Amino acid sequence: MRLKSFSLAAFILGATVAAAGAQDLPKREFKVLGTWSNLSTFQKIEQPFWTEDLPKASNGRISGQIKSQSELGLKGQELMRMLRLGVFEFAHALPIYIAEDAVVEGVDIAGVAKDFATARKVTEVYAAQMDEVMSKKYGAKLLNYYPFPAQVIYCNAPIKSVADLKGKKVRVQGTSQGDIVEALGGIAVTIAFAEVVPALQRGTVECGITGTMPGFKAGWHEVVTHVINMPVGFTVSFTAVSLAVWNKLDDKTKAFLTAEAKKMEDKGWKISEGENSAGLACTTGKGTCPESGKPGKLVLVEPTKEDIALREKAMQDVVLKRWAKRCGAECVAKWNETVGKLVGLTASGS
Repeated sequence: MRLKSFSLAAFILGATVAAAGAQDLPKREFKVLGTWSNLSTFQKIEQPFWTEDLPKASNGRISGQIKSQSELGLKGQELMRMLRLGVFEFAHALPIYIAEDAVVEGVDIAGVAKDFATARKVTEVYAAQMDEVMSKKYGAKLLNYYPFPAQVIYCNAPIKSVADLKGKKVRVQGTSQGDIVEALGGIAVTIAFAEVVPALQRGTVECGITGTMPGFKAGWHEVVTHVINMPVGFTVSFTAVSLAVWNKLDDKTKAFLTAEAKKMEDKGWKISEGENSAGLACTTGKGTCPESGKPGKLVLVEPTKEDIALREKAMQDVVLKRWAKRCGAECVAKWNETVGKLVGLTASGS
């Protein structure tokens, strides 16, 4: 009984101290730019962080007014520029869309990470390189990383293997995905996410790459027939804050936001990994779909050993080499020392 009494007293004391600390925080409401409002990443990770998690943890002292890029009619490439210009104070963005900087691309190269655990470790070992380029080129500091569900290939024509992509026009998100599609014999076409469904309907593209759950929520299952359950990436995202804003914050607010951003990161990886198989269930109708809306009836194509070997060859022989040429010797050396060492790969432009 004494032990229980002590534990209860310690809990109450800890909660009281935390509440008192939160009361000391200056009251702030930040301007925040998020990703797509119709996807779980925004609905379950980004928006709740600013409108529920931070206000609760700070006793109402810290919050954010968040707008999605889809609400503002943005395609994704503009997010970091808007942060740099001071239009927003925080932004949730995707490295894969920052195509003008190969250093940033290095955290999410198509085909390198084969699972969520590896993808997260990549963000950890490559964080210093990301921070350096974000500070110099965008005047920003990165607070965390979190993924979308696995990026897989959808097609509106019968396919039995990766080899069937040969000659097909495939929608990609960024340069790295384009490289792996071309290495597999396809024709890479860059199209904004909101424009993919009509592009598939018109025949502008025959296939496309996106996450398992985003594919369902965006209605891809209504315009395609097949999905290859072979990840070509995990579309890592990050939370960035303008250094002009960050440097003016007091130490208590910085410490609070840093700690809460880490909690958001943990939550983000857990949610996206959990939605991975659910997304496939929703698009194929095989299994339980936890989302509203009628499940699809896509043919689920499981990769063979030959498919996996083709992905690996494409990544090593084409994707990594093209990226290395874009990034340069110094950048490649740092990648090899960090990500390369982690995954057992050596990038080279030759």
